[in-house]
Amino acid sequence: MQITQELLNQIADNILSIFPMLTKNVLRKDEFTEKYGLSPRFIHILHILDDFGPMSISEISKRLSILAPNMTPLIDKLILQGYVKRSQDESDRRVSIIEITQKGKELTHLHTQWVNHNLKKHLQKLSDDEIEELWYVLKRLKKLVMKMIGSSPQKEEDAKDDKAF
Repeated sequence: MQITQELLNQIADNILSIFPMLTKNVLRKDEFTEKYGLSPRFIHILHILDDFGPMSISEISKRLSILAPNMTPLIDKLILQGYVKRSQDESDRRVSIIEITQKGKELTHLHTQWVNHNLKKHLQKLSDDEIEELWYVLKRLKKLVMKMIGSSPQKEEDAKDDKAF
């Protein structure tokens, strides 16, 4: 398929309109941010640490596509609030390792519950067939985006995704 300017404009328009609608109206990120005082960027850091375990600031910054120097104040705020802790890498003392605390785990759990609750409310407006279609489209979108950015899908996640229905 030839990528025309019109097709490119339509893809960009869909991407730029769908994600704000999801985050604002379905996931209600602004309400969570207001309630807990942490913007989505902080929540993303906590989820990464909760999912993948302790890692260096540079590893976190790569996963979020944020420059490492810009990551330091974010980590400092999370440390100050008790959501993460910093330690030195035993093999290279110049490297700081960031680890989520129990308080941080509790907040990510609350955030997951928040997302699930709000998502469920909106999914109830769809038929079973529409929910299955949405699941499939999102799964496919994730694979395509991973291919676009050069990331390989994780086989475990693919197997887990296949078991949803």
